[in-house]
Amino acid sequence: MKIKELSKTVLKMIHNNEKDNIINFISDNLDKDLQLLKALVSIQIQLKEMGGGYPPVGKQIETIDEIIEYTKLAVTTVLDMENKLTAGILYHNQASFCFPNMDDGVDERLIVPGYIAAVKDYEIRREIGKKGPMLWAKWLVGISEFIKGDVDQALDTLEETAKLANEEPVEKDIDTWTRMMIAKFYLKSDPDKRDLAFEMLEEILAEFNALMDNYGLETVQNIIKTYF
Repeated sequence: MKIKELSKTVLKMIHNNEKDNIINFISDNLDKDLQLLKALVSIQIQLKEMGGGYPPVGKQIETIDEIIEYTKLAVTTVLDMENKLTAGILYHNQASFCFPNMDDGVDERLIVPGYIAAVKDYEIRREIGKKGPMLWAKWLVGISEFIKGDVDQALDTLEETAKLANEEPVEKDIDTWTRMMIAKFYLKSDPDKRDLAFEMLEEILAEFNALMDNYGLETVQNIIKTYF
């Protein structure tokens, strides 16, 4: 079966409280060239697409509750297979899906599951030790901390992320995205740092241009438009 077909059935099985049978169903119905680990992540992403993809601010992925239920099953399965990398991906996706617009328009009931998933992703990435993915996970923890209301801790986490991104090997894009969020959080939490935040955002605009990061450019332009 194709991923879309598998995902539709998985969604029905969750609704019908047949969760205990989901992993066996997926495993038994994979195309011969599709591995279980890859399929588990692909189905999670497809469930997000079935729920409307990434919605505009103020709306949530319609299938987020089913995604959280599915992720529990998928993570248990991949950890039983001793595949921490896939577990990290699944956790990272869950946190991102709980906070589809990062710190904007967050559904309060998803703050805890989003935060927990971000922390678990970071713990796994730190064990694996690959710098880039580990720092992206740390970046997401910082955002999740801010969403949770821990403003000082969020800024500390992001400042440490930016510092580490500038140590060899340098992860310039992570540094830029991190400082962008620090500037945004200054604007949202500390009026005394408004001027500093806009200076930072002007620098970040130039960096995104140099990196040819169109999504980053759009994001920082929206921040400036919102808070100017």
